[in-house]
Amino acid sequence: MKISIINFLQNKLKTALISTISFWVVLISWMILADNFNPLILPNPTQVINALITLFESGELQHHFFISIRRTFIGYSSAVIFGIALALILAKSWILRKILRPLITVIQSTPPIIWLVLAVIWFGISEDLTPIFLIFIVSLPIIFINIYEGIKSIDKELIEMASVFKSSRKKILKEIYLPSLMPYLLSALSIAFAFAWKSTVFAEYLGSSSGIGYALSMANSNLETAELFAWGIILVLFMLIVEYLILAPLQSKVMRWKENGKSN
Repeated sequence: MKISIINFLQNKLKTALISTISFWVVLISWMILADNFNPLILPNPTQVINALITLFESGELQHHFFISIRRTFIGYSSAVIFGIALALILAKSWILRKILRPLITVIQSTPPIIWLVLAVIWFGISEDLTPIFLIFIVSLPIIFINIYEGIKSIDKELIEMASVFKSSRKKILKEIYLPSLMPYLLSALSIAFAFAWKSTVFAEYLGSSSGIGYALSMANSNLETAELFAWGIILVLFMLIVEYLILAPLQSKVMRWKENGKSN
């Protein structure tokens, strides 16, 4: 037990040390390069930090950030609910599977720019509809395909055995379906959220008048390179927070839960 704790602490220390070294290497390299370029091309870290402070003090950062978060949440959560429901339905009905499965492939294969152009035609330069539609249509196939593959991977013999022993539907869902689908669901949530967040910014950049994408568009038009970098840092930091402080711990808990379930 003591050895495992020591190994765990050593691994954490190594990870923290490598991350710290990487951060300083990137920062120092950035400072050196910035000294050799015009600020319009590559601003130095101090200029970017000042731009961040200005955005925060003016309230612009909070305003655009929370608009983008709201749109992402609506489009992403809708895609998650609809994608899971669609996967469960198609797994049970071969007729619907034959009809709708090719449609999902078409949606997935169509480049996001085409969906964005169509959204602008259908909804105009909309405050919410255009970005939410793009988020939904880009995230939906990712959720559906992962959950559908998870359902296909479930051991049919376990389900048949549970039916023989007349297990309740609730028990089958809890003890067979849920443990089998969880890794697929977490993978789908992680990948789909990354695509949803990028789709939000993309849609706002070209088809909205608010949000982080719109703020990036304005900074680009006004040649505010430091502000562009500032918004870029905000986008990356938010994704890192979601990935490492929400999704990764959740995945660890699910894996421990699965291992405990197997051992029992």
